[in-house]
Amino acid sequence: MKKLSFILFSVSLIFASCSSNDEESAEETSKRLDKMYTEIIAISLVNTESCTNPDEWGYELISSSACGTNRGYILYSKKADKIKLDAKIKEYQKLRSEYVIKWNVLSDCAPTNPPNSVKCVDGKASLVF
Repeated sequence: MKKLSFILFSVSLIFASCSSNDEESAEETSKRLDKMYTEIIAISLVNTESCTNPDEWGYELISSSACGTNRGYILYSKKADKIKLDAKIKEYQKLRSEYVIKWNVLSDCAPTNPPNSVKCVDGKASLVF
């Protein structure tokens, strides 16, 4: 009986030590979100296109709080690949939402107004609130 108990204990110990933990940590997810945000900025062309005409620029909601209030907008050049930009923003929003829920991240629930328009300031696009 002792031998059987020892064998069962050994087998369960082996299985426990061999199980992989594929779950991402909060820090890893945060780094992935940062990388995705950098990719979104690159796709948006906001840092590479000069602004001379505000009509050549648009903006998109990039994040909202856990309470449902809008929190952040991103500028994009209308020369940007909008399909690729929208897909990356959607992917970012999904991961950010999962991150907030999984890690109980506190959010600022104060409502913010969406931008009214875009203006060009010294060759850079800027949101007008």
